[in-house]
This record gives sequence, structure tokens and C-alpha cells, in this order.
Amino acid sequence: MPLYKAEVYTLAGEKKQLRKEAASENDLLRELGEAKYVIISVKEEKPRTWSFAGRSRRKNLTLEEQYLFCTTLSSFMRSGLSMTEVLRLLQKQTRDKNLKPIYTQLRESVEGGRSLAGSMTALGVFRPSLVGMVESGERSASLAEILEKAGELIQNEISLRRKIQSSLTYPVLMLIVGLGVVVFLLSFVVPRLTALVVESGAELPFITEMLIFVSNAVRVGFLPFIAVVAIVVFWMRRSNKKINLPMFKDIRDNLAFALIFSQSGTLLRAGIPLVQALKLTEPLDPVKGRLSVVSEHIRQGYRFSQALEKEGSFPEEIVTIIRVGESGSNLPDAAVRLGASCWEYAQSSMQKWATLAEPLIILVMGVLVGFVVVAVLLPIFDLSSLAGR
Repeated sequence: MPLYKAEVYTLAGEKKQLRKEAASENDLLRELGEAKYVIISVKEEKPRTWSFAGRSRRKNLTLEEQYLFCTTLSSFMRSGLSMTEVLRLLQKQTRDKNLKPIYTQLRESVEGGRSLAGSMTALGVFRPSLVGMVESGERSASLAEILEKAGELIQNEISLRRKIQSSLTYPVLMLIVGLGVVVFLLSFVVPRLTALVVESGAELPFITEMLIFVSNAVRVGFLPFIAVVAIVVFWMRRSNKKINLPMFKDIRDNLAFALIFSQSGTLLRAGIPLVQALKLTEPLDPVKGRLSVVSEHIRQGYRFSQALEKEGSFPEEIVTIIRVGESGSNLPDAAVRLGASCWEYAQSSMQKWATLAEPLIILVMGVLVGFVVVAVLLPIFDLSSLAGR
């Protein structure tokens, strides 16, 4: 049975920490209540699993799984069932191996008296923005509608990511194949051909000496280079670092604006106040703290467009569109349209770079292969001319 850690007060007012096994958290709460304890908190102690960070880690649900969670929960709630009944039905009917235990633990936690948002926070597998939206839906008694909107936002993000991946797949594949061909030539073909020329004692052209140097460097440093790249990639994934090329800054900014204004506009349509909508949107913004500054300006009495302008990192075009939406008392729709416009601009820019990358990669690979061919054939031509004399 699972092991739980509970903080309680006794009837004498003494604070205690208890560790008890129970079939579920609900059973433990019932047992502690019968023992006349005043319960402060209950938390399940998970078995520790090895990781490089030296602590247990729990895998977050994927975007697809969180989208399925939102849509199925919303559809069942519209039938008028209670939360525990909905979670029990989902627990029985779902075929997803990752979601089934999630529904079980959520049901037990909700039956134990927690809110759905608090139960999701305790599990730690949902994104903070989704938990915040669920909390807002519970407070405003519009949870089914909020879950439906959350599903739409997650679906938009999934679609965005898939389009980015599809735009980059072919150029990246071409680059990998081309580099593999060049490495093969430099590691296996060039050494054998240049060895024949060197043994002949002929004077080598500068381009051939350069090729031999590069070939030796590739043979000696290829494996260490791969190891270093693997370590750097692993470290970047662990520390959530990214390589930001200056040429793609405009695309990154517009993708961020698309997520920010699409989500905030959808939340505003659902009746959530602007400051709270920005707080729920903040986890999607790659520039940390930017929306907090905007929210603080709004609390001080500034309008949304004035707060964006005062923060300083939002372009004038965006500020103008938001100002027009405020003037027409149509801010939610203006924000949603702005998000769609930013996404279309980013998509067209990505398509342009993807289209341009293909001939550039072919050209670079052709230059490299041509360099290898010329460097190998020049000394062979010299030997042929000497033999003809």
C-alpha cells in the first residue's frame, strides 16, 4: 500500500508528523478524522528513482495527453455529473495508460476534500497555466467552459509545434545526410587516395595539404566532438537552455506574441479579469517576468495598451491593435485576432527560411564535395603529366 506523510494537531494542541500506509488518501483522511486529529496536510511519499539530479522525478503529461484530459473532462461535466462521478467514469473508460492512474489519484484526492486544481497541483504532472485556468473555472463556476477553452489553446499549441517541426524536418535531414557524406569522404576515402600520392613523392598542392590536414583532424577529433556535442545537448535539455540565433529573433518574438495574445484573448472571452488572464498566460512567455511587469502597470491604473507600451518590449504595431480593441470595447476579440496575425507572420517567415535552406544546403554540400574532388585530382594530374614526360 502507498505510504503517506501527514501533519496533524492532536486534541492537546501538539503538532505531529505521522507516516502511515493506507489504501488511498481518502481512507487515510477518514482514519485520521476518526482518531480526532486536526489534519494540516497529507502527502504521498513516492519511492525515489535514480536521476542525474539526485532526486526523484515524475514525468509530466504530454501536450496531447493534457488536451485529451481537458476535452474528455469538459464533455462529461456538461452532462450534469459531479466531479467525483466524472473522474470515476473517466477512470473506468480511458484506455490511455498514463491518464488512467491520473484519473484514479484525482478522484481519490477530490473525494478527500481537495479542489480539482489543488489535486492537479499535488500530482505535479500538469502545466501551471492549465492548473491556473482550472482554478479560475472552479471559482467562477464555469469549469466546463474553461476546460474547453484550455483544450482549444493546447490544440493550437500542438498544431503550432507540428507545423514548425514539419517546416524544419526536410532541411535538417538534408544537412545531416550531407554532413554524413562529407565525414565519410574525409575519414575513409580521402586517406586512401592521398596515401598513394604521398608515397609517390610528388610535391603536393596547397589545397591537397589542406585536405589532408582536415581529414586527419576529422579522424582524430570526430568521436571526441560527438561526445562533446552530446554532453552539451544533454546539459541544455537539463537546464532548459536554447540556442537563439539572431536571424530567427523576429520569428521567435512573433511565436511568443501568438501564444500570449491567443491565450489571454481566450481567457478574456471566458470572463476572466485581465490581470488574472495575464498571470495564467505568463508560463507560455519565454521572456520571464515581462507579463508580471505589464500586470503591475495595470494594477496601478494603466490601460492594457499603455502597460504594454510602458513595459517596452512589445512593438508599436501590437500596442496600436490593442489600443484600437480597447477603444471599441472589443479587447478579447482584438487579442485573439492579434495572436492569429502574429502566428501567420511567423509561419510565413519559417516557410521562407525553410525554402531558402534547401538550396543553401545543396550549395554548401556541393562546394565541400567539389573541394575534396579537386584536392584529390590535382596531384594525380601532376603525376600523369610527369609520367608522360
